[in-house]
Amino acid sequence: MPEEISKEKNAEKDSLFSVKALVVGLIFGAIALAVVLGGLHIEIPGTGVVTDPRELFTTFGSALSGPIGGLIIGAFAGIAEPGGIPLASLLGHIAGCLWMGFAYKKLVYKKLSGYMMFLGWFATILVYYYVVVVPGFTVGLVLFYNEPTPILQLYLSLATGVIPEAFLTSIVTTLALFAIPKIYRKPLW
Repeated sequence: MPEEISKEKNAEKDSLFSVKALVVGLIFGAIALAVVLGGLHIEIPGTGVVTDPRELFTTFGSALSGPIGGLIIGAFAGIAEPGGIPLASLLGHIAGCLWMGFAYKKLVYKKLSGYMMFLGWFATILVYYYVVVVPGFTVGLVLFYNEPTPILQLYLSLATGVIPEAFLTSIVTTLALFAIPKIYRKPLW
């Protein structure tokens, strides 16, 4: 009997849905959308890439709220892209937020401790940008907007353009993760 209760508790902890995760997803998603709608973005000179602080909320909020929150946050973060390419932005942001939702809990929180946790977090942010979001934007631009630039050239151009944003997001969110008490680092799903 005690084993069954223990299994039920573990199953609850790995459930994709929780009310807290949903609420956190809605809050962080609304903040990401407000950043975009508020015009808090700048163009990185010579790249055609627009950057803004919404990724601070998309990465951190998705990590805490998991895949359900990540789906919500990604949709809110991508729907009003400053460059007028919402379908590419939705594809990149939803995929990236889903990545962060799973990767934080399964690869960072459960498997790493101490300073390795922060290095793992930093690495998940870099994967977020260069393996998930930028390829998502690249594919979205080609599929939905008939971008004529060859796909590899387009990817390299976008990847180069987001270097400042990826670097700042990695640093700021790693410091935030370090600063918050351990109890608040726990994923909500």
